[in-house]
Amino acid sequence: MSTKDEKRKQKFKERQEREKDKQAIEEKIKAVLEKRKPFDVRSLVESLGTDSDLTQEKILPVIREMEQKKELVLQEPIFEPIDPPKKLKDYFFAKNYFSYETWITLTTIMLVLTLVLVDVRSGFFFYVRYIVVCFFMLILSGWALTSAMFPELDDNLRFLERVATAIGLSIVVLVLDGLFLNYTFRFTTKSIALSLSIFILVCSAISIGLRIKLGRDGYIFKKKEDKTLIFEVAEK
Repeated sequence: MSTKDEKRKQKFKERQEREKDKQAIEEKIKAVLEKRKPFDVRSLVESLGTDSDLTQEKILPVIREMEQKKELVLQEPIFEPIDPPKKLKDYFFAKNYFSYETWITLTTIMLVLTLVLVDVRSGFFFYVRYIVVCFFMLILSGWALTSAMFPELDDNLRFLERVATAIGLSIVVLVLDGLFLNYTFRFTTKSIALSLSIFILVCSAISIGLRIKLGRDGYIFKKKEDKTLIFEVAEK
């Protein structure tokens, strides 16, 4: 036999071994998907690594090939919408996301008004004042406006998108509030803290009202049903 034939046979054996390894990894992936049902690719790779000696470099190419063959579908995690409470007391006294949001808003407003009225120029509360006021002006005002504009907690606006929207709207609200105070009242720390507090409370009240309606009726603004008018023409 020539050296070329030996090389061909060796390459053929290597290909067969690779195919066998891929099939074995595919079977392990399918077994892990059926038994453990991992949430994402990372947990799938970690579970395969604990069960066997497979490395990430061997697993990921097989996952990509399975995805190309449509044997495996990779998608973003589906966000389950949170149903808002139907009663007003659940926004204050129940253990849920909405009551936490309400109490964080009220606590921040009380802290800001207290720290603004009390002139603190040094010590521990001086740094606390800066942290609370920055959160109040740069996040909370926009967060309240975002909750009033988008009261639903669903996949249309996720948490990170809501945070980014809140930061952008907070800057807009802060600028407009400063212009309003500059041409109407005095632009001071007390006036801007009081005006932003009123704005946040109004937006929070609107969001709670819309969420109560959403929880009771299942919608906020009912879409008008298309009614087709049928005219019967009498024969002459």
